[in-house]
Amino acid sequence: MHPEALLTALRTGLTPFLGLPLQLEPSPVPGVVLGAPFDGGVLNRPGARMGPWALRAATLGLGRAAMPFRLQGHDLGGRTLAALDWVDGGNIPTRPFSIAEALGAVEEAVNGWVVEGARTLLLGGDHLMTLGALRAHARRRGPLGLLHLDAHPDAGTGEVWGTGHHHGTWLRSAIQEGLVDPRHTVQLGVRAPRFDSEEIVFLLNAGVRMWTPMDLKDPRLLSQLQGDIARVGQVPAYVSVDLDVLDPAFCPAVAEPVPGGLSVLDVFTLLACLRNVAWVGADIMELAPTLPGADDSARVAAHIALQLLS
Repeated sequence: MHPEALLTALRTGLTPFLGLPLQLEPSPVPGVVLGAPFDGGVLNRPGARMGPWALRAATLGLGRAAMPFRLQGHDLGGRTLAALDWVDGGNIPTRPFSIAEALGAVEEAVNGWVVEGARTLLLGGDHLMTLGALRAHARRRGPLGLLHLDAHPDAGTGEVWGTGHHHGTWLRSAIQEGLVDPRHTVQLGVRAPRFDSEEIVFLLNAGVRMWTPMDLKDPRLLSQLQGDIARVGQVPAYVSVDLDVLDPAFCPAVAEPVPGGLSVLDVFTLLACLRNVAWVGADIMELAPTLPGADDSARVAAHIALQLLS
């Protein structure tokens, strides 16, 4: 964050993401950050509706140059700032009592920027809101590739809860609606216990590639992993990060923490594989700053966003 942006934040009390210019109306820009303050799809431990504020606040004073890459000798051609020429588009007005209305609001808000040629980064908010963003991007580009970092497969049916949509159903819906191409979809970090194998069977039968944390640490599988991630980028790609992909030791303030997850450095390393993937949209979801460990979790989420945007 430039010192001027920091001083403005101190004077006004406003903290746009990474000190980006605040711009609420769509226009032709390289990219936009949008908050999705909704957690009506959370089954347990709500609070993610406050995530966008916590994520923005965690970037206060944070630099936008990915210094480790400079130290490693990477030449980025002078374009060393994350989210160069991006704007902060504020929060999408996702009113809290209707899932359908919230999904529609996200779809229309994201679409307004997509038609202007902007890439989008969505700040959650619960993971169901990813479905709205995917609808907007697929409306313009057709079925997307998807890199999905998560402890959960998120391909449930919702029947047991009496709803077709919650934060554990969005990927099934995205596949069934033709928003993502399962042959170009890869899940990383999946490990949560299941009541049965139905979700896993659905995804594997569709062609989704799934990686557990143990798989990711097996050096014999490295070339296969790199090939799977490259396959995501063979079509317009979307990147979705559920913060519960991290071990709760690193990021506890999420709706459904699952032990045995990735470290922060693991996630950084995986995101580095996206340097040659021209993703069109991304999100960071499920930060619940009302839960214990909120400040540390928000800081981790902010740094993941910085790596993703660098």
